[in-house]
Order: sequence, then structure tokens, then C-alpha cells
Amino acid sequence: MQFRTKTILGVAVIEVALLAVLIGSALSILRESNEAELMRRVELGGKLLTAAPKDAVISQDLATLDSLADEAMASGQIDFVRVLDAGGTVLTKRGNAAFVSRTFHPETHIDQAADGIYDWSASVLAGGVRHGEVQLSVSTAPLKVLLASAQRWAAGIAGLEMLLVAVFSWLLGSYLVRQLVALRKASQRLAAGDFGHRMTVQGNDELAEMALAFNRMAHDLGESRALLVHENLRRIEAQQKAEDQSKQMNAIFALSPDGLVSFDAAHRVKYANPAFLRLTGLPEEEVLGLDESAFTDRLGRACVPQARFPGVAALDAAQRADPKSVNPARHRGDRGRLHTIELAGPEKRVLDIGLRLADTATVSNILYFRDVTHETEVDRLKSEFLSTAAHELRTPMTSIYGFAELLLERDFDEADRREFLTIIRRQSELTASILNELLDLVRIEERRGKDCVIKRVNARELLREIVAGFGAPPGRDRPVPPRADGPLWVRADRKKLTQAVSNVLSNAYKYSPPGAPVEVEVEVDPDPIRGEGDAPAQICIRVSDHGIGMTPAQLARVGERFYRADSSGRIPGTGLGMSIVREIIQLHGGELKLASTAGAGTTVSLLLPAAHPDAR
Repeated sequence: MQFRTKTILGVAVIEVALLAVLIGSALSILRESNEAELMRRVELGGKLLTAAPKDAVISQDLATLDSLADEAMASGQIDFVRVLDAGGTVLTKRGNAAFVSRTFHPETHIDQAADGIYDWSASVLAGGVRHGEVQLSVSTAPLKVLLASAQRWAAGIAGLEMLLVAVFSWLLGSYLVRQLVALRKASQRLAAGDFGHRMTVQGNDELAEMALAFNRMAHDLGESRALLVHENLRRIEAQQKAEDQSKQMNAIFALSPDGLVSFDAAHRVKYANPAFLRLTGLPEEEVLGLDESAFTDRLGRACVPQARFPGVAALDAAQRADPKSVNPARHRGDRGRLHTIELAGPEKRVLDIGLRLADTATVSNILYFRDVTHETEVDRLKSEFLSTAAHELRTPMTSIYGFAELLLERDFDEADRREFLTIIRRQSELTASILNELLDLVRIEERRGKDCVIKRVNARELLREIVAGFGAPPGRDRPVPPRADGPLWVRADRKKLTQAVSNVLSNAYKYSPPGAPVEVEVEVDPDPIRGEGDAPAQICIRVSDHGIGMTPAQLARVGERFYRADSSGRIPGTGLGMSIVREIIQLHGGELKLASTAGAGTTVSLLLPAAHPDAR
């Protein structure tokens, strides 16, 4: 229901209630006053008739009584009159026949006139003696007509007043509604985001004050909205930036080769990156949510006893005492100052541990795990290598130093002197050979094939060239070169492959007795994995001798630096030749295979990837 309709109905209801009270009161007063006047007139006329015909009633002067009755009727205020004697005999009566024939019922109030006729009676008294009775009747119909007319006039006036009130209410409602409609439209535009819209202020009443208040509210809301929009944009940008940074950090943590474990403000594991789980082998569900003590116990059980995890609390205390002591990023070159653990798994990983204090609202500290297994192994190998190299170099250097000292301190005949110088020369050559082969091995490991010139090489032709240029020991024949059949192509560095084959040939002659043949051959690998098309996957260069051979234990150590199967020292060599061969073959993507029987000889097979005949 519209406000205008409510206004009209409200005013109408009030007006109807007031008119009903007013008209009801007026009609009631009108009726009561007219009834009282009617009763007064009847009573007055009756008293006059009662007093005037007293002698006529006593004397029963009918003519006088008739005259008095006619005069009462002539006044027009009485509709029926009747005079009775003491015995109830009618002395005179006047009035309408309908009044004459009806039964007379004396009434004390007009309200008792149910038949529309008010009956009134009074006794004729003389000296206190009742001599007769006067009866009067008056019709109440004129009074009812008067009241009905008054009601009609009141209804007409009320209807007119209601019409005027309705028109006024409509005009008032229209004025109020116009302002309210303007307020509603302005509110709708405000709700739609039009904070620049303002209401038109008219007049100086409450509606104008409401419009002013609305305009102030719209202005304040506009400013507040601008501030909120700016703040929301700033927060959205900050949130997007934080999300981007979080995604970047998550990606970095996920791709990082180093293990990372973060603890929340309650000192429980909040995050463990994939590298940590991979390095330690711990399931993620067993790690997340652990407090520092439980995490220390769980990781400690995964370590070997001699290199156990010291615990988060110990690292935290060390970090606070000396921030550099548990920060691997600052001491990569000073491993001795870091905490190191060794895991008890089959891989026996060695991890450096660092701790970074965060003290933020969400992160208390971060553990850092760096896999230094390779570095540890390299350090161990370097130590062993240096120790072995020093030992191998010390032997010839001791001989050189000793014989040189003898030559300086004593005089020897020419034969002894020449023998001593020959030993010094031989040991010097051995020292130079060891150093040269060490340098070759270091260069191969450092460059890892960067200086290789890989081309398509005919292995059969290369082997024939190596055999033709090989210097066999005095009294020994060169190996029989392979047959000049069709080419067998490999992709290789010609110079390095020549060095590897030469080292194998040299060992074959050194570890076989004089007169024992050394055989070389090149062929397709008898059990190849086929390559593209019909090209064989591998070409095999094989060198066989009939020398001292090796036991399985000796065979397993071939390729170790400075290892020599002959421990007597009678066979010259550095123990580095086969290490160089293995490195060269591995650089070519090939494989070194050995087969040996103690006392029967050794066969060395160099397997190299075959090249396609059409390759260049």
C-alpha cells in the first residue's frame, strides 16, 4: 500500500471516528430535547385540562367538556383527548379514530411508546377526592421524521466533510509522497553507486531538513567509499603481491635441491619441502605438525649414532650465541664450523644443517639441510689420492735422493757410478711418468670431454694405425693388425681413443712373458643392442694377452688410481694407465669390460657407441 493511500485512509479513519462521535452526540441531544419538549407540552396540556374541567366533571357538564376537548385538539399539539368520570364512564373524547379504538396505556416516558403513540393520564381531584381522569395521546411520528431528517442532513454534511478531508489528504499525501519518492529514487541511485547524486532542497520544513541530511549522508558515504575503494585496492595489491611471493617461494622451495623445514609460532613443523623428504626419506605425514622435540627425536632416529642430529633447541642456542655457527650460506668454504649429520639409510647421505631464526607471526625458525655427500666423498677421495700419490712419488724420489747422496759423498768406480746414474734416471722417468699421467687424469676429469673433438672414425683403420706405430719391447713382436675388411664406424676423439688403446697394449706386453703373443681385434659387439636402422649399437675393440692374469679380487680393483696387480715391483708402471682408459671410454659413452684368469692372461674389451654409416 502506498504512503499516499495510507495517509488518506488514516485521516479518513480519524475523521469518521470524530464525525461519528459528533453526529451521534448531536442526534442524541436533538432526540432527547425533542422528546423532553413533547413530554412537557403533553404534561402542560394535560394539567390545564385537569384543572379547567374540574367543575364540569363533577357536574358532568358535557357541553363544557366537549368545548374544552375541542380547544385542546385545536392547539395541534395533542392527537387524542378523553375525559372519564370516577366510574370510568367516558364523558367526552376527541381525536383520530385510530386513537379512539386503541387501548390506552399510560406511560411515564416517551421511550415506552412502543406503538409510536405516547399516552399520558392525570386524575381530576377536588378536595383530595378523585372525581375523574383526563387521558391524552400524542403521536411520536413527527419526532421520528424530524430525527430522520436530522440524520439525513448530518450524513450529507459528514459525506461532504469526508470528501473535503479526502481531497485535502490527497493533496497533503501527494506533497509528502513527492518528497518521499524523490528520497526513494535518490536512495536507489545511492545504492547503485551514484554517490554524486543530491536531492533538491525545497522549503524550510522537516522534509527539507531530511533532504539536507540525505545530501550530507551521500557526501560522507562517497568519501568513505573512495577511502574504502583505495584501501581495498591497496589490500588487493598487497594480497596479490603476497600470493605471488608465496607462489614464487613455494616454487623455489619445491625446486630447491636443499631441504627446508619451517616451524610455526607454536614451534611445530609447518612446512617441509620435497627436497627434505627426498634427502631424509621421511614421509610428509610423519613430519608435519611435530613439535621441535618430537622432530628432533624422529630425525635423530634416522641418523647414525656417531653423526646424530643435535636437535632444534641446540641449533637455536648455537645460532643465538654465534649466528655464523649454523649458517651454511656464510661458511660454504669452512665446513668444519657447520653441524653435519649422516643418515643411516643405504645411501648414507651426509647433510650440513643450518638454522635461521625468523621470529615472525607465522614462522619461528627455518632449518636448512644441504646434501654434502658428494663433497664429503670427494674430500675423502682427494685425501686418499693425495696420500697414495705422495706414497707413489716418495718411492722413486727416495731412490733418486739416496743414490744422488751416495754419489756426492763417496767416490765410486765408473761401473758403479754409471749404475747409480742409470737408477736415478729410471726413477726420474718413473716420477715424470706418474706426474704426466696424473696431469692427464686431472685434465680429463676437469674438462669432462669439453676438449674432445668427436668425429666419425673407422675403428678398424685406427686400430691398424695404432698397431703399426706401437713400440713393442725389445725382442717382442707387434700385435697382428686386424684384417682390412669393411669399415666399422664409431664416434670418437681420435687422439684420446689412440691413448686408451695404447695404454691397454702397453699393459698387455708388461704383464705377459717374452714370446707370449698379444692379440688385437675389432668387431661388432656380439650381443649388441641395435641402434637406428641396421647400424650396430656398439663396436668392440679387444686386446688379449697370455700373461700373469688376475684373480677376481684383483680384477674388481682395476681402474683404481695407483692400483697395480703386480705387487713385486719388478714390472714398471704407475698404476694410473687403466684409470685413464676408464675415464676416456666413459667420456665417449662407452664401457670398459675385463675378463681374466690368474696365470692364463687377460682380455680387455673397449665398447664404443657405433656411428651411422651416413653420419659425419
